[in-house]
Amino acid sequence: MLYIDEFQISIAATYDKWIDRMQEALSALHDGSVTVPKRTHVEMGEDALVIMPAIGPDYFSTKLLTFYPKNLYEKKPSIYATLVLNDRNTGEPLAIMDGSKITAMRTAAVSGIGIRYLAHEKASSVGIIGAGVQGFHQAIFACSQREITKLYVCDIRNELQGRFCSELRKIYPRIRIAPALDAGDLCEKSDIIITATNSATPVIPPEKSCLEGKTIIAIGSYKKNMRELPDEIFSLVDHVFIDSIHGLSESGDLIYPLKNGLIKEESICSLNSIVTGEVRTNSKTRLLKTVGNAAFDLYSAILVYLAAKK
Repeated sequence: MLYIDEFQISIAATYDKWIDRMQEALSALHDGSVTVPKRTHVEMGEDALVIMPAIGPDYFSTKLLTFYPKNLYEKKPSIYATLVLNDRNTGEPLAIMDGSKITAMRTAAVSGIGIRYLAHEKASSVGIIGAGVQGFHQAIFACSQREITKLYVCDIRNELQGRFCSELRKIYPRIRIAPALDAGDLCEKSDIIITATNSATPVIPPEKSCLEGKTIIAIGSYKKNMRELPDEIFSLVDHVFIDSIHGLSESGDLIYPLKNGLIKEESICSLNSIVTGEVRTNSKTRLLKTVGNAAFDLYSAILVYLAAKK
């Protein structure tokens, strides 16, 4: 059995190949070739344990993920995860992987699909709200999908902003990378806006003028009491694209607007529908809400495992 660490995961494939792989996972979810049992949430006060299995034709995976929001005050990641990949035919465990890195890479790759198909071709600036591990990976993948010249970051923790900018410049030295004054300043300056926070209240300002014509991707709200998106955004879009149907019952950024009539359920579409051309958007403002799915973990794990074997 292999142990595959963070570094091996990071070099397993190019960013484009990661995104292509997540498109394959979306297609598999659509045609039913991968089975995803309902994930188990074990609430422990503010903390949580999440168990995420997925079963494919040749492999199955199980991810154990913990979410401890107060870790940020201890200068530790709020999310830790471990992933086990098994042979589907024999049950043999094939690899144990750094599930936190898998989560960061596959989540950013799914957002990359959104940018690939939703962002305007001439988009040249990106804004990241949330300078943690997830936000950093979002920035890496976002800059790979368009000719980005400017990137802005905003976080309530100033020390994270500095580290974020310093590390990202090593990967994209030709991009101007700088902290924004605040979320409003970031939204004004950015063609693509990505939120990666654990906020219970919207982190994007409600002014429509700074949201019109933008591509907005929200990845942080995965619990019922979490919200990153303001009410005003829903009147600017004709569709809300989602990566997984279970988000309708899990994410506050979908539950709240549905409950309050800000969006209709028929206007919520799978991200796969824009990839296949089944759905087209006429709105200049585009919105993707991701909540994650164990199929993305499985397809990522297979990609990494096969690369590691070589």
